[in-house]
Amino acid sequence: MTDRRRERVRVVLDASPLRDARRDAGIGRYVAQLIEALGAIQDLDLRIASLRRSGPDSWVKRFLYAQPAVISRALTSRAELVHAMASDPVLGWPTSRQVVTVHDVAPWTTHLPPEGTYTRRYLDFQRPRFARCAAVIAVSEIVADETAAVLAVPRAKITVVPEGVAEGFSERAAGTDAAARARAGASEAGYLLWVGSLRSHDPRKAIDDLVAAVAALGPAAPPLVLAGRTGEEAGRIGRLASEAGVPVVMPGYVDDATLAALYRGASVVAVPSRHEGFGLTALEAMACGAPVVASTGGNLSALGDAAVLVEPGDRAALGRAIRSVLDDPALAMRLRTAGPAYASKFSWGRAAHQTAEVYRRIRSRR
Repeated sequence: MTDRRRERVRVVLDASPLRDARRDAGIGRYVAQLIEALGAIQDLDLRIASLRRSGPDSWVKRFLYAQPAVISRALTSRAELVHAMASDPVLGWPTSRQVVTVHDVAPWTTHLPPEGTYTRRYLDFQRPRFARCAAVIAVSEIVADETAAVLAVPRAKITVVPEGVAEGFSERAAGTDAAARARAGASEAGYLLWVGSLRSHDPRKAIDDLVAAVAALGPAAPPLVLAGRTGEEAGRIGRLASEAGVPVVMPGYVDDATLAALYRGASVVAVPSRHEGFGLTALEAMACGAPVVASTGGNLSALGDAAVLVEPGDRAALGRAIRSVLDDPALAMRLRTAGPAYASKFSWGRAAHQTAEVYRRIRSRR
């Protein structure tokens, strides 16, 4: 008989988030980077379930659109496991042979839609399925605790696997940095930076708080650069900033090389979110040696002394924290040193090995 310990674990990875609006968000980063890192692990037989065409952006429609490709891939490859990488257990495959990554539980708490809507029915359908999965991966201890409390997943089924930092995000300046920043409209004289999606309004990101905090700094404040895919939210924030007298630059989506250059050149990177399941933007900024001012919302509280932290929603405190970094070169230098040291503990290679161990553990039980 073949020794199953020597066989490669056959896993189908649901890569559908790379074919909708999530590809430019944190979930897209997670899916792309983890797939690449898992590919280097020899005892895994990975099959990628991807879509030929871009799918719809509404939550329920994009989920349903992806299911035929995922299940077809699982059946034809005789998968032992399917890894649902974006907080959505797949349909048509036994939950006992699924691993699901939970990035946050906001859809079932602060973002819960009204009764009777399609999205609410979908969330109500999915809620009990998490506990039936073979394993749940949470991207932070905060998310693990929330998953156990909100989705009723036994804590023994949850494994915390932190996200990582891609190699291109480092404090080592590239010769093309200045040109990249110039193309993005960022001034070499200094600027404040926020990174995220500007497609639609997400109150958790608290951009309104940031605009108000910068306005309180007065006319001498550096311009605010908001980097990320634009949409209706960009127009709303542009109007809000104009009314507040805050100069704003919105370069839209930027590639990783430009993003790293923006991090390295920023006077302050602000992450004022009311809640973050992980907080990858803060981690990437710290890896690039940028001084970070963040709220203590969700997992951001774990940044500790490597960032200047304020209470979520406290606009006055946020403004004071930004001002303290701008006015105190010693503080800014301490943060530029502490950030890379903190970020060095996180890598996608490490995340991949911890994820692979979850797969192996499930096989050994089976």
